[in-house]
Amino acid sequence: MSLAQKKKIYWSLGFLFFSLGIAYLLWPSRSLEPVSVNQVFANAHWAKPIPNLPPLAGVGEVRAENCGRCHTEIYQEWKTSTHANALSDIQFQSELTKSSSPKWLCLNCHTPVANQRENLVNYLQNGDYKLPIEEKNPHFDPKMKAEAITCAACHVRLDEQGNSYVIGANGETKPPHPVRIQPEKLRQRCLDCHNANYELDDQLVCAFKTGNELQASKATHGKETCGSCHMQEVQRRFVKAELGTPVRKAHKHAFIGGGVPKRFDLYQKQIPGGYRIGLKVDPIRWSFLKNGLEYSISIKNEKAAHNIPTGDPERFLLGRVSILDQKGNLLEKKEIKFGQEWEWYPKAKMVSDTRILPGETKNWKETFTVHSSNSPTRIVLELYHIRLKESNAEYMRKGNDLATEEFKRKIAKVEEHYPFSSLIYKEEADLRTQKRKLYSPEELIRISSNRRGE
Repeated sequence: MSLAQKKKIYWSLGFLFFSLGIAYLLWPSRSLEPVSVNQVFANAHWAKPIPNLPPLAGVGEVRAENCGRCHTEIYQEWKTSTHANALSDIQFQSELTKSSSPKWLCLNCHTPVANQRENLVNYLQNGDYKLPIEEKNPHFDPKMKAEAITCAACHVRLDEQGNSYVIGANGETKPPHPVRIQPEKLRQRCLDCHNANYELDDQLVCAFKTGNELQASKATHGKETCGSCHMQEVQRRFVKAELGTPVRKAHKHAFIGGGVPKRFDLYQKQIPGGYRIGLKVDPIRWSFLKNGLEYSISIKNEKAAHNIPTGDPERFLLGRVSILDQKGNLLEKKEIKFGQEWEWYPKAKMVSDTRILPGETKNWKETFTVHSSNSPTRIVLELYHIRLKESNAEYMRKGNDLATEEFKRKIAKVEEHYPFSSLIYKEEADLRTQKRKLYSPEELIRISSNRRGE
């Protein structure tokens, strides 16, 4: 056998063994066993969407727009809510474009009904959340998808025969659709998403613990529920007036939160939707020292039965105290942060937490150095609720290649479309006369709505 023939045989054998090795590594029956999502995420409400809901008798498709034909006022409130804008949220859309994003899991809270999902995930390859097995959903409703956290997410479920029914809280009228009075189910529904607390891997952590915080505050806040603050009680008809139903106790459905809406045009809906600050801020106290001005601030979490801020671990409160001269020029400022600090690499972990607990008072005292050439005449206190820092916004702008064209444009100019923060408290005091100005909620909303990229 010639040398050339031997080389040919060796090359052929080498290629054969290489191919067999690759096939062994990739062979599905060896490494990609399907494992049920229910098995991987046992008892996790956020792991799967609500099952497909058939048309509701007397209503039709379980879309919010159909509910709104009768529940007109509630529907209009809901359209302004964070819930209705949970899918179009620019920051959320940016998160979905990350290669590490478990999109199918994230969507379970942002589009929580199976009808809203073009593909459904019931199994994971090898039980790995990064390898979902997607199946086409024959009941996909694109109109309902656009409604994000729609009415049915809380109010519609399947009965024993697989028919849709409405979960109600009152039961004093006879609606055209089937209804079951189950108020406790409605009260507990919030925590299915707002207490999503899970470590998927070393860098991917979902740390929403509002439900845990609520439970821990029972001693100070008693029987407060999410709806006690976020769904303000009102006296009104549940449906449009021409249907002739009685006026009774109802709840607003704007689901107002910390005062940072998803779009700038929604600032005008905050106060009508029930927004109020959960903090009690005492008037600024100060005293002149030799070559100095000492101030003291007292901030209490008076109303919220959860930490302030809560939810997203990157939210925080920023306190800022400034001293100004007679012409209004800034002489000096000091800042303080109330929030969480996390290390994300090599393993995600919270390293500090200075948020304000329910009923807790934070005291902030510092001293400004005062020079005779620049004597301060005014002191200003501002509190900001920060949702998005500029450094994170810049990261969004640079990593938006996988977004749809609509969101790619918005992410590129995120500061024009998405409020980063809101001014939630402002007080000014004249250091000479001690005359004070406390900004009203309406003034704070107006100021916030005109801010961009800060």
